[in-house]
Amino acid sequence: MDQPTTDTSAWGVALPDAHLAICGATDVGARRADNQDTFVIADLRSGDLSNPCSRTEIPLSKRGILLLVCDGMGGAAAGDLAARIAAEVIKQQLVGAGAAVAEHPNESLKSAVCGANGAVLAEAKAHPERRGMGTTCTAAIVLPDRLFVAQVGDSRAYLLRDGRLQSLTRDQTMADQLLEIGALRPDEVRTYPYRHVLIQAVGTRSTIEPITSEAGLRQGDRILLCSDGLHGPVPDQEIARILGDAADIHSVAHDLIQAALAAGGPDNVTVVVADCE
Repeated sequence: MDQPTTDTSAWGVALPDAHLAICGATDVGARRADNQDTFVIADLRSGDLSNPCSRTEIPLSKRGILLLVCDGMGGAAAGDLAARIAAEVIKQQLVGAGAAVAEHPNESLKSAVCGANGAVLAEAKAHPERRGMGTTCTAAIVLPDRLFVAQVGDSRAYLLRDGRLQSLTRDQTMADQLLEIGALRPDEVRTYPYRHVLIQAVGTRSTIEPITSEAGLRQGDRILLCSDGLHGPVPDQEIARILGDAADIHSVAHDLIQAALAAGGPDNVTVVVADCE
């Protein structure tokens, strides 16, 4: 798998009839009682929000399309609520920003995610029984020629092009941090007892720093956003195979969920798959 990258090759001039074919799916998994994952697909022109579980086509406008996956945490402290609050605040802020989103996509994404952080903190302050709740967040704005991503936590964004899977994010976990500084070897990550401990999450502290990345888009590219319920039990090589094998994104989304369940389904699993057409 390739490391996070910025690809300067794009479609070039945006085509007036360019669109995304999109499908999302989520499953509680085999070991959890509740599903604390949330996904969002929204046209930023209108704010229309949908969670399509079958193939849906959305025209790509200059305002862009929002794709988002949040993985709530906190158990009884309402991780599912944290995820829903974060998703709604991000959508509302980006829709409200209008044309400024396409003019400054990275800044708009970071501002929206930080706004979600404040909203989750405010909810926990108003309801002490919910203190400790939080959520990961990986949000993407798809414009006619580029993809912009902001991440907090360990939900991921991938780009599949010509059979090659590129990671557009890097997990913000203790294990990944130790790996980066050489204190942990790659073969030690899966057995490291604190590998899932997050360095930051939305709603867990007053200040967060969303990490942004971007990539050029071409016709035929396939985008994937997912929670760690997928990339935790399913290796990247298998994710790449599933993304590349099936042409229909409804089948792809279903097959990704089934791969996570076949690997034990240890967590809630959520995917958003989008084809650039």
